Amino acid sequence: MVLEPVTSSKAGTIRSLLIRAWRERWSDLQWGIHIKTVLPRAVSGDIYHLADYILQQALMGPLPNSLILSYLRHSLSSQIVSYGGVIESISKYDGLHKPHCVHALLTLMQSMMKSVSCRGKPEDCLMLATSIVGGVKWLVQVMGWTAQQLLDLGDAPEHSTNLTLAATIMLDIFKCPFLTCMLEIGRGEEPGTWGSCMKKMVEVETVLAGAGGIVENKDILIKSVCQLRDYQPLDSIGNKHKFDSRSVPLCHAMHSLVMLEVITHTTRDASTFAHQLLLLQQLQGLSTMELYLELLRSSFLGLSCPEYQPYQELKWVGFTFIKVPTILYTIHVMLSGESSGGESEDLLTAVQRLAQLTVLLDQVDSRINCNCLEYLLNELVNKTSLISEREAQAIIAVRVQESNVLANIQNSDAQGSHPGNPNLILRAQPTVTSILKTLSNKNQESVLPVMNLLISGKSRDLLLAAAAASGSLHIFAQKFVKFNELSMDPQQGETAKMAINRALMFDISFLLLCHIVQLYGIDVVVSEKCETFVEQWMKENMPELGRVKAPLMSIRTDQNAVEEFIREVNVSELDLKYNMVRWSDVCRVAAVALREVVTASQQGALPIQHVKELLDRLRFHLCCLPICVATWLCSHVQVVDAEQAAEPLSFLHYMQTSLGDLDPSLPTLDNFKDRSTLMAQIVENMVQVMKGGVQSASSATSNSSALVSDFLCASSNNRSGNNSPGEANCESLLSSQEPLSHLLRETWNQVFPTGVISHQALATFRDLLRLGGSKWFVCDLIKSGMQSVFHSDLTRAMDLIYGLLHQDVVGCTLCLLVHALPMFISGPCSGELISKQRTKALARITVMMIVSAWLAVQQPSVKSEPGASINMMIGSAGGGGNISRKRTYHDRELEDLECNLQLHSVDLAIPRGTPGLTKDGTSLLVAVQSLLMLMTQVSRAGVVSPVSQLVVNILHELIAAPYSHTLLTLTPPALLPNLVPLLSPPDAFTYAELLAITAPKAPSQPDPSREFVSDFVGAQTPAQAAGARRAAAKLLCVQRSLALANESALEPVL
Repeated sequence: MVLEPVTSSKAGTIRSLLIRAWRERWSDLQWGIHIKTVLPRAVSGDIYHLADYILQQALMGPLPNSLILSYLRHSLSSQIVSYGGVIESISKYDGLHKPHCVHALLTLMQSMMKSVSCRGKPEDCLMLATSIVGGVKWLVQVMGWTAQQLLDLGDAPEHSTNLTLAATIMLDIFKCPFLTCMLEIGRGEEPGTWGSCMKKMVEVETVLAGAGGIVENKDILIKSVCQLRDYQPLDSIGNKHKFDSRSVPLCHAMHSLVMLEVITHTTRDASTFAHQLLLLQQLQGLSTMELYLELLRSSFLGLSCPEYQPYQELKWVGFTFIKVPTILYTIHVMLSGESSGGESEDLLTAVQRLAQLTVLLDQVDSRINCNCLEYLLNELVNKTSLISEREAQAIIAVRVQESNVLANIQNSDAQGSHPGNPNLILRAQPTVTSILKTLSNKNQESVLPVMNLLISGKSRDLLLAAAAASGSLHIFAQKFVKFNELSMDPQQGETAKMAINRALMFDISFLLLCHIVQLYGIDVVVSEKCETFVEQWMKENMPELGRVKAPLMSIRTDQNAVEEFIREVNVSELDLKYNMVRWSDVCRVAAVALREVVTASQQGALPIQHVKELLDRLRFHLCCLPICVATWLCSHVQVVDAEQAAEPLSFLHYMQTSLGDLDPSLPTLDNFKDRSTLMAQIVENMVQVMKGGVQSASSATSNSSALVSDFLCASSNNRSGNNSPGEANCESLLSSQEPLSHLLRETWNQVFPTGVISHQALATFRDLLRLGGSKWFVCDLIKSGMQSVFHSDLTRAMDLIYGLLHQDVVGCTLCLLVHALPMFISGPCSGELISKQRTKALARITVMMIVSAWLAVQQPSVKSEPGASINMMIGSAGGGGNISRKRTYHDRELEDLECNLQLHSVDLAIPRGTPGLTKDGTSLLVAVQSLLMLMTQVSRAGVVSPVSQLVVNILHELIAAPYSHTLLTLTPPALLPNLVPLLSPPDAFTYAELLAITAPKAPSQPDPSREFVSDFVGAQTPAQAAGARRAAAKLLCVQRSLALANESALEPVL
């Protein structure tokens, strides 16, 4: 042991007092009395190296001086010296050749481990952490020395005892959460010391492994070294929630997410949804088998839902039999690694469990008229190889034997297949690939037959559904955009036949693009650059829910162009009708011409019948022209009073239902009936969007609309006969006299008992979010969920809310943090938190949404489907962009919230502009930090209450949540010191949890998340990390002192 030179008279006095105590054989009490007269008041003996001097005096000879060592024990118990100072002094001892002295030090260290703590300043607590690192290094050195001595000497009982004792102390450190957390802090503070310790550990392992039978229990000794070397305290923080499939019949959050994926995110990439499901697995505590089973069960529940319409049915069939196998394979690869292949035992078990759901499978098979499980298994066998052919056949045999409907279905096959039969959409997949290859040809004459095939209602929607499920619909759309652009302008030397083909190509491609936009969203067609005419037209004219558009604002057309357009429409010779026409100009002029005609009709200058004849001629000319006209009519109806809107509405109704049959005297292009039918459906959808209802879609088997909104305006009663079964013809939300809150509660009461969101309920929730705004929607939805009392009901409610808020995960999370939670923490709703179960449920949904939003801002923006909530990835350019200065209430609310959050970003703990931190991420982090600041303010009261319980539960959930290390860096320094003294088990924080909050560290991510989650955004600077370690050490010591005090209070008094 090497001591620092004595440079003060006080140090010399201490050494003299120590020698005197030995000579006079003082007891430890006498030593304590005399040493306090020497040391200044409230000054630790560590400053004068008291522990070093005592150990130097006690270990001078080959045997330890037990009397002087008793002085050190008394000094430690009376807090004259600290535990950190004593451990540091022990770690300096280098007389390993004196086994009895080493044994005395080991015994002293072992006795200290049960009560190690520190009551000093943060610096003293940090010194304790570094001294523990030094102590572990010394223990490893002792093990290495004694093991080598045993190899050299063969039989040495004193060395064998020391080796076992050192290993026992290391196991004691490993089993003590406080010591392992302090060791983790010391590792970061003294990386060099820990690095040399790691090297020594490897040497000790090598020596012990080669010791043969000389060293007893060498496997246990090696294990003690390895455990302490590899242990990470933060890994002990596990998920607090475990999904219990025996008590919960369905994962309600999974079903909600699947419903949203099918209805609103049909064209999204399968890997994106796979990542979302992996996050849900961690949040819900699902095993891999349960994850697979719940995904399959939710898919079949969607297939069995009686409310879906024909186009929704195709979406469900495409999702279940095309997209789900891809999702399952993606998850399997992520969890098992890229190189892993072969079968999945978890998936096999999940499918076997699914086959036992006879009632559900019978309902699906009866509806679709086939053995759906057999089709799914064939896809899993042939496309993914996750299940073997033999196992699939065994499952199918069991299913056929147990089913009550398959025998009847097989006997009725000759009656014709159901339009939603999986076989049809699976057979359409190779057709999609073939069509894409054909569309890659720039020759319009070779492509035109394929376009004529697509315009027919028999196969169009089936092929589009297959393309959407396989992720190739956007390629389809871009091909149509390309051919529409190529057919727009006349070519040099163009013949009459070429002009006719060019006009037909333009018309068909335009109609198909409009149809795709109405079924799958405008983002599928409109690219970021938006360079072509049809993309710009869609962006500026196509009616969208929640978007205000003015089609003629940017059009300047003179009267001569209008007259020329009317003349071309009235041309009767087909060869001259389409010659040298620029179709982009025609589409622009058509709306202007109709505006002039409608104005003249309203002024009485033109009979209404003449207007209808013009509409007929527009349709005979090109079917895309009535669509261009309808966009202006829809916009015009929204800005005039009811009296002025009556006549334009009648024209819209005429275009939907009453356009005359083909007049043989009027020339037109091929496939007029198919083009005209599709045109009427597109116009009908525009009208429904204009009225604020749920967007409808075309059906491959019916000329009427495939989906009619539950909330149509009263003026649509004249078409009520087109409603499909199971859909009520109700008032529009816009014209309803009932408050939106009542409508939300009614819809909530419909879905809450079963925990299953129907298509109709989802459509209502989407309209409520759009009309009421995110702030109102989130606050009222949370209030509805908090009405429950029992744990099972609250869990089901929060799972439903989790799925519903994913309509706009970022925007709803911001409103939850900024508006909803403050109502419960410091607002009028705090009285509703009297139930402990409610505080846990609210904390859980809060953290689930925070983590989901945090991962969402690190992804590309999600493209919403028609009728969905506006894509509220704040600041993103998706969803059509800012095509009007006029903002909807929904847009304005979230944009104002974002601006407010951005203003407060200067106070963010993570600086703006940090690599990996987007604008959306900044807004979210500011909202999280504002919530944590509010929690700090209410915690200063120092009172145990339901509000403080909510604060504690939020922190517990945030610590255990995945990918939360960046969010934990936002915790205010005063929050935990305010809470820790108030808490007692089981609410008290564990040492690992305190370490995770005060000194967050990015955990080693599994392979699936490395490509999904960015690196530790806003990683701390060295100075910040050092300050965090000091704060963590102090907080851990405070918690340790409280725990020791509680233990001593519980000990019986003898």
